[in-house]
Amino acid sequence: MNQIPADANTVIDQLAAQISALSKQNAILSSQLTAAMKLIPKDVLDATKGVDDDAED
Repeated sequence: MNQIPADANTVIDQLAAQISALSKQNAILSSQLTAAMKLIPKDVLDATKGVDDDAED
């Protein structure tokens, strides 16, 4: 487990770095998802549109 630094500025800097890294990862994943969705034929997407709508937790 990581040590929690006592200096608030260090904590803020570390959190900012983590948020930046997560934002970059999110942008990459969104781009990859968009590209992957373009590879799926439209008729397959249309056929699966209502499948999850009826599912309940």
